[in-house]
Amino acid sequence: MAGWYSTGECPTIFIRRGTIHVVKAGKALKLLYSKMEHVTCLAHALHRVAEEIRNIFPKVDDLISNAKKIFLKAPYRLQIFKTIAPNIPLPPQPILTRWGTWLNAPMYYSEHYVLIKQVVMELNREDAISIRKVQDLMADRNLECNLAYIKSNFGTLPETIIRLELSGRTLADSIQIVTEFQNKIQEIKNERGKIVQLKLKNVLEKNTGFNTICNTSKILEGTELSRTSLPDDLSFDDMAFMRYAPITSVDVERSFSAFKNLLTDNRQSFLFENIKRALVVQCNSKGE
Repeated sequence: MAGWYSTGECPTIFIRRGTIHVVKAGKALKLLYSKMEHVTCLAHALHRVAEEIRNIFPKVDDLISNAKKIFLKAPYRLQIFKTIAPNIPLPPQPILTRWGTWLNAPMYYSEHYVLIKQVVMELNREDAISIRKVQDLMADRNLECNLAYIKSNFGTLPETIIRLELSGRTLADSIQIVTEFQNKIQEIKNERGKIVQLKLKNVLEKNTGFNTICNTSKILEGTELSRTSLPDDLSFDDMAFMRYAPITSVDVERSFSAFKNLLTDNRQSFLFENIKRALVVQCNSKGE
């Protein structure tokens, strides 16, 4: 939770992931704190769009999940890879729960497809099921087309998430990053693009607090002079404190690591004065 404090009640933004129980908790808290706005983390929202892209391309997903198994604890295959393709890194091993990492893999395969295919075709398909699956997948000409399509149309999504994760951005800058990605997605005209557009639209429409934050940002930037869509008890003085309001939960999650390091069990003789100083240093350090 992040708060901006004024001389009266504090305007607060409650930022968490969009799970059902957290949404219900946000609604309940809003009854107690009239100036609180519940915003679903925008980085997590864009990750849900990335998950939709993954669902649209099952063959690409199969390629990624099987190709990373080929070189796992296999020195002989690694040697073949380094001999044929010495100047490129090993295939990525995306972690599905980490925001946007899956999309980096299709871009890797799109860029190095010819070399990766050459390496895979050199391997004995009887050695492992993963080798057989990848060889069969690479025999499909549509696979390379799908990789190029993903890189061309959705290649900016991982970078967009990374930009949102940076600390110290103004509210207007953060919203501009999301808007730029929206405009990029709207340029896609085919059926697959429409599915992703619909997913992004649904994710943002359910995030009602984000619409309120966008209207607040417009007022702070001087592009909006009406407050018709804003809560009645949110004053213009309160809005002034929201210039650097975050729209992701990244900073909160970073603070968990700082507190975990500070309150670890092996700190048995940490004086209160030193705890205070260490806390100030850790919480004010610029993490990315």
